[in-house]
Amino acid sequence: MPHVVDYIRQKLSDFDTSQLDWVKLLPLSKTTLLHGECTFPGATPERQVRYGYRIRASVNVEMAPPFSYEHWGRIPAADSDHGWKSGEQTFYFADLEECAVHTLSHECFHFLSDSGQVDLKNTEANANWWGDQWLHSYQQVFDRGGQLKLF
Repeated sequence: MPHVVDYIRQKLSDFDTSQLDWVKLLPLSKTTLLHGECTFPGATPERQVRYGYRIRASVNVEMAPPFSYEHWGRIPAADSDHGWKSGEQTFYFADLEECAVHTLSHECFHFLSDSGQVDLKNTEANANWWGDQWLHSYQQVFDRGGQLKLF
């Protein structure tokens, strides 16, 4: 899915990525739909080598769409200062590309929040909200199957 990685690269171009070592999108063949991880700067205990932020997302290449995934989200709440609270939410993806965009975007949020480039608390609910925003933007540009929409 090079178009997914290119899309994420374009979205990240608005930010300082000098501390970002890499962004990877990999296939997943386990029984789970997706897995994402953003590791923060540190040193490997074995080699004592310093590294920067690293973003990895894996999506299941053996499951058939459509997909659904339960995780923390922003649930509307009138009694909250923000107008929402963290709670369990189901996320829906029409195809593997949408799942990959959301998963990578979610992990990009962790990088952007931890590095102080966005002014939102580094929570799973916020990361999934961010993923929703970037996925919606992706859907405006690409059709299902990753082809550019002609306007």
